[in-house]
Amino acid sequence: MVKKPVALDGLLNTQSRPTDTGIPQRGAAPLNIGQKLAPRKREGEKRLTLALDGDTYRRLRMHAAETDRTHQDILEAVLAEYLNRVNA
Repeated sequence: MVKKPVALDGLLNTQSRPTDTGIPQRGAAPLNIGQKLAPRKREGEKRLTLALDGDTYRRLRMHAAETDRTHQDILEAVLAEYLNRVNA
């Protein structure tokens, strides 16, 4: 049994404009002085996801706040130290 193709004609109105509500859209506001930009991807950078138990995550957050460092900075430093120690 062959399904009939679904026609989506008429679902999008490309002729009208959105109603101006006076509320700025995301990304429309100018950057405030002192506001941090999202970090740019570094050359050769790779990304990964890390899952931590609640206590370890809390300790990481506390240490980051106390030392004014990011999670990224802390984890990169300790991972590099570990890999050097095991000659990896």
